Amino acid sequence: MSRPVTYAEHADQVTAWITSGDLDAAAAGLVAARRAGGGAGLRPLLEPVAALPRPQLTALVRALLRQRRAHGGWPVDSVLGAVCPLLPPDLPPDLVAELLTFAVDSSYDLPVMTLAGLVAQQLRHGALPPAVLALMERRKRESLWLRELAASAAARAVR
Repeated sequence: MSRPVTYAEHADQVTAWITSGDLDAAAAGLVAARRAGGGAGLRPLLEPVAALPRPQLTALVRALLRQRRAHGGWPVDSVLGAVCPLLPPDLPPDLVAELLTFAVDSSYDLPVMTLAGLVAQQLRHGALPPAVLALMERRKRESLWLRELAASAAARAVR
């Protein structure tokens, strides 16, 4: 008969997965920690995530997006929302588009500066989808930068 795993043991396992590069397992472990321990359960695990080199951090976000597609739910959205502010400002266009779709579809509100950064990256590659424009319209009162990006995106859409 096996005993329940303690939070400390689970955290050690997630950290080991992150360190070893098993990012799919790490993503699942982060979601499980969020589900079991709330926001406080996730916070200590963000330190090893923040220490990841850019390629591994991007791969972890892609693994979390796969988790979201496969299982969905607020714990995955919450983990994605906590990890997104750690992302570098120069993401691949396909990842930016997928994260903006997440921002539109999720009940979790990305921090406004993270959203603005993703919007700015998307504008370098092309126009914003209408759903993202609508999201920006709803949230633009939170940030002058988001208001300016919304105006730029609207002007680009007219052209």
